Amino acid sequence: MSDSLPRASRSIGGSNGLSSAIRRRPFVLFGLPLLGILVGGSFALSHLTETKVEYNSSKVQKLSKEEKLALEGKKRKKFDIREEYFRLHASDKKLDLDDWDMVPIQKPPDTFVPPSPGEMQQLLLDASTKVDPNAAKEKKKEIVRW
Repeated sequence: MSDSLPRASRSIGGSNGLSSAIRRRPFVLFGLPLLGILVGGSFALSHLTETKVEYNSSKVQKLSKEEKLALEGKKRKKFDIREEYFRLHASDKKLDLDDWDMVPIQKPPDTFVPPSPGEMQQLLLDASTKVDPNAAKEKKKEIVRW
């Protein structure tokens, strides 16, 4: 009767082969390759990004104003507030900086001007008595505060 029972299938490598090594040391077969891929990928990505940066830096670079003037042959003089002060005071026509008047300018039409307190009270009274016009006469004596 023992011959009629199904037997467990044997692996190709046998019981002492690869399957027992996997069971004993799974880190060697799974962990080390994973770590190798991670470290190798890190080095590969650093090499690729370095190549990208070198390629982009070899393209046309944006120049600052000072570098542009240096390429054109013009030297830009650095601004010094003391030199400017003395230059203005030593000019021939002597600028009169104290002779000026404060002149109001007209505001653009789209600026918001809040209503005065009297206008605000009237607006609030009108809003509270919109339904009955006769009630507005009675409530004009009261001050509505919100």
